[in-house]
Amino acid sequence: MNKIGFTVKGGVNYKFPHIDGWGGQHNVFGNIGYISRAPFFSGGIFLASQVSNQVNPDAVNEKIFSGELGYSYHTAAFTADVNVYHTEWKDKTMAKMTEIPVDGNVERTWINMQGVNSIHEGVEVDMSYKPAKWFSLRGMLSVGNWRWTNNPVGYFYNSAGQPIDKFGHPLDQSQGPDHARMRFNQKDVKEGGSAQLTAGLGFNVYPMEGLRIGLDWKYFSNYYADYAVTANDISLDGVKTFHTPWKVPAYGLVDLSAGYTFQMGGYKTTLSGNVENLLDQEYISQAYDGAGHDWSTANRVFYGFGRQMSVKLKVNF
Repeated sequence: MNKIGFTVKGGVNYKFPHIDGWGGQHNVFGNIGYISRAPFFSGGIFLASQVSNQVNPDAVNEKIFSGELGYSYHTAAFTADVNVYHTEWKDKTMAKMTEIPVDGNVERTWINMQGVNSIHEGVEVDMSYKPAKWFSLRGMLSVGNWRWTNNPVGYFYNSAGQPIDKFGHPLDQSQGPDHARMRFNQKDVKEGGSAQLTAGLGFNVYPMEGLRIGLDWKYFSNYYADYAVTANDISLDGVKTFHTPWKVPAYGLVDLSAGYTFQMGGYKTTLSGNVENLLDQEYISQAYDGAGHDWSTANRVFYGFGRQMSVKLKVNF
């Protein structure tokens, strides 16, 4: 099986000529890209490479189309960038294993979902300001809307890679009228696994030559629990309807950092340290949705790290 992928992208940037009274440098830019990506090795090219060498007969390239428009403003002390993006993901391939009864025996089967589509779109803002040599300020904001856009259908195959009917018996024709299938209703359901609203604010101070002290606050919200198709969800000729997953509680983290650069034995040396999650904030970094789409039924809930400290010495030879 040969799957050839490719990437095509391009962009334009226009710098406005200097205009009296406007100050600084203004420019607008746009980017567009298209990616045809070969399917992943497991759950793509192969139904399940960890346990079988059976090739996925329905594997197709994943397509990604992305566009971005933005504006930038720069002066000696201040920088701001704003951009909006729209990304379409099409033909994601996903294969899941389950076991079904076939003529009194339990046999391993795979459901191969193809044509899973989603949209990622949003706006991003970041800026920095350095009003004095000894002080700088920075901030960012990202607001996204990531969602599934269709109701894909998955087809069942046995461990030999043959299409099967609803009784588990092999068929000669793939995706024919008797080929066992299952529909997943997930259109307009939020994608899980990543915060869709993030913000940050931080500053650096330089109290003496070579010394930097920084403090950063990061905020994460609109983070929906991830969800996955499990063996319990799969049924021959069935329908699985997904709902908006549990929204993980928002949280903010504070990080402290410092660094000092000096000469040691004629070599430039930097001693730096970091304290991540300075306030020892308790937060959930990952979770999978449960039947009730709330905290009480969520499973595989992982808490983030507490306060962590590190020190690093770097010598440039």
